[in-house]
Amino acid sequence: MTEDDRSIGVSFYLRGDYEEAVAAWERSENGTEGFEHYYRKGVALRKLGRYEEAVRVLEKALSLNPESADAWRNHAVALNQLDRGADALSSCQKALAIDPNNPRTWIVRGFAQHILGRYEEAVESYARAIELNPLGPDGRRAWNNRGAALDNLHRHEEAIDSYEEAIMIDPFDIYPWNNKGVSLSALGRQDEAAVCFQKAIEIDPEYAVAWKNLAVAYRSLHRDQEAEEAARIARDLGLS
Repeated sequence: MTEDDRSIGVSFYLRGDYEEAVAAWERSENGTEGFEHYYRKGVALRKLGRYEEAVRVLEKALSLNPESADAWRNHAVALNQLDRGADALSSCQKALAIDPNNPRTWIVRGFAQHILGRYEEAVESYARAIELNPLGPDGRRAWNNRGAALDNLHRHEEAIDSYEEAIMIDPFDIYPWNNKGVSLSALGRQDEAAVCFQKAIEIDPEYAVAWKNLAVAYRSLHRDQEAEEAARIARDLGLS
């Protein structure tokens, strides 16, 4: 790879144009690239949703520098997206052995445990992430995911508390609003659930899942005409 080719790829990568970055790098790879090249390429492929490729490229990076906690975490993220929870959990453990205080790694660990149905452990991982960083994007994600794990344990009241923490951090995040509605529905509190789904839709009118959940809540409330309309919008948005 020439210096110009490398610089072009890095420039695209830093601008968030991952498709062009990968294309620039792949045009000129010659097998002599170092850790940073493979790490950035692996991250770019992950962000493009090309998870199998991301795993392979990040493994090349890790063969050159197995002490990179960030590379192990990104490897785990890609594995989670492939539903390879056990492998992702192994990569998280390696990342945490290097850097035990990274909240993002604890979140990824929790997600891997979630995939494996180990919800109690997932709650603990998310709690550790929250302890390390209770606010900001990491805190919001950890609170939301903790709620989802608690829902899977049928601990819906605690789940609602977690979603409310996520909402306090970012009241314009559609996911905790929708998830709080799901918890309320599970508790039979359909009026309150409908309000949460409506709030998610207000933030993102094309959020099909919230429309579908709103239809279910309306049916439970015998608001059949509104239920049919919400269900129709969900279908129009591609959700059967």
